[in-house]
Amino acid sequence: MRSYIRGFTLIELVLSLAILAFLLVNLAAPLFSYRRTQMEVGNMMTELQNSIAMARFSAISENVMVTFCRSNDGQHCQGSWRDGNILFTDINADHALNGADRLLFRNPAIKATGALSFNSFKNRQYLQLTPRGITNFQNGNFTFCPRDGDMQLARQLIVSFSGKTRMARDEDGDGIVENSQGKNVICN
Repeated sequence: MRSYIRGFTLIELVLSLAILAFLLVNLAAPLFSYRRTQMEVGNMMTELQNSIAMARFSAISENVMVTFCRSNDGQHCQGSWRDGNILFTDINADHALNGADRLLFRNPAIKATGALSFNSFKNRQYLQLTPRGITNFQNGNFTFCPRDGDMQLARQLIVSFSGKTRMARDEDGDGIVENSQGKNVICN
């Protein structure tokens, strides 16, 4: 009698590997999605920080008031911060791009899903930097609140009176960044 050695055929092996790969991809997909969202939020906050640094540099180097504001059309201070923002020289400090003012930079609408707000000392929806590089009495913060309410994705950029910025950090290790007073950032 002949004895046969029982084993897997090539088709069975390939099919088993395909099922295993499918399961692994489906288990890992949410982790990749969350990481992508973290990167989008981080990039958006870094773009804001870079824009304010550019505004400060431009105000000092050109010896002129510079305005940074929300803009949905790239020409006027209007819309929401989610819609994008513009940076321009503001010769007459009227927070409007007109006359001899020059558009310096435009950021497009943000990709991250959530709300972006600016809260400042004078409660204005624009930030002006004087020729000395300091804010026009508008220290405050930009806060991003994710749509799904996951506070671990909330971020805050703190703007000091001197025009310098810093990212809020999670100092107590609870996964939520703290504001300038050391309390967890709150999203409404």
